[in-house]
Amino acid sequence: MNPPPQPIAVIDGALCQLTREGAHAATHAPLATAVVEFCRGERCYYVREHPHGLLPGIPNLYCLDRELRLQWLAEWPLADDPCTAIADLDGEVLTAVSARGARVRVESTSGRLLGVTAAPALPAQ
Repeated sequence: MNPPPQPIAVIDGALCQLTREGAHAATHAPLATAVVEFCRGERCYYVREHPHGLLPGIPNLYCLDRELRLQWLAEWPLADDPCTAIADLDGEVLTAVSARGARVRVESTSGRLLGVTAAPALPAQ
């Protein structure tokens, strides 16, 4: 029988695993400014961080194992268009959305880029 996973939350910009009593069991400090979103995978956590403070070329989407150790940084193809949402996890594919609305698909086990779908064009007014 597998024990239930420990609760996890973003507290003061860090990703924290909590005990049943609410104490911190483990903490992942952000790479730059603050963790703003996470998604629990089968054996990991997918994390989106606020893009401010990251060095140019460093993506704000990455994966941590269950012990909150960095596993990979996403191959993010849009240097000036950071990730703004983790949209979907479907098997081996993690889909995220950029600030300009592009949908970026990466391999959930490695962060390798699988494809980009451009944002839909706005209708002419």
